[in-house]
Amino acid sequence: MNDPVWRNSQSLARQLAHALSRPVDLAQRPRHRVSVGQTLINTRDAVAHLPFVMSGRLNAVVHIPGQQGGQIVPIAFGPGEIALLSYLFNRLPSGSDLVAAQASTIQWIPVEDIEKALLRDPQMMVLLVSFLGLRLREVQARERAGFARNVPARLSASLSRIVMNLPSRTDGRLLIQATHEQLAASCGVSRPKTSLALKKMERDGIVLLGRKWVEVLNTTALQALAN
Repeated sequence: MNDPVWRNSQSLARQLAHALSRPVDLAQRPRHRVSVGQTLINTRDAVAHLPFVMSGRLNAVVHIPGQQGGQIVPIAFGPGEIALLSYLFNRLPSGSDLVAAQASTIQWIPVEDIEKALLRDPQMMVLLVSFLGLRLREVQARERAGFARNVPARLSASLSRIVMNLPSRTDGRLLIQATHEQLAASCGVSRPKTSLALKKMERDGIVLLGRKWVEVLNTTALQALAN
């Protein structure tokens, strides 16, 4: 799971959010709790506000007609990031769903405020362009790698990415709160094939399945399967 492009884009995303925090008055904006599976932005929405992630994780779910399962999750947004894709400086439909992959705390920021802050600060605009360039490369790499893999490898890679961003628990468990349908969306395969792959992984002692949750028991085996 050593992905320098992803790590660099995460770092730039957090730098950008920090730079924007004062111009958009982030400290004064209300906090909102969102539950696992809640959709914050729909693919047909014209986006007027963007969430700043205080805790948890949001997934961008891109729908691709004709692909098995019809959707993939090429990118996630974690604490300290604003969920930025292609929403700025246009009022077109978003083209993707933004879904809470974990219980999260967010603050909504008007897109118009972000745009005004960027236009006033050329250095911040350069930071935005650098971030979007790196993030695009990372998304493209994940898409190419993902669709070249078989179902177990794609599912394992998706689970490994989720585990990498899980908050620490006092009991040390690696517990992913997600349905089989949500996990299927995360790797772009059908729900039945996802369920079959999960059951095989459970028999092999890699995961433990529950109602709307998956516990990862063996991260080494999971990553080996992904690779």
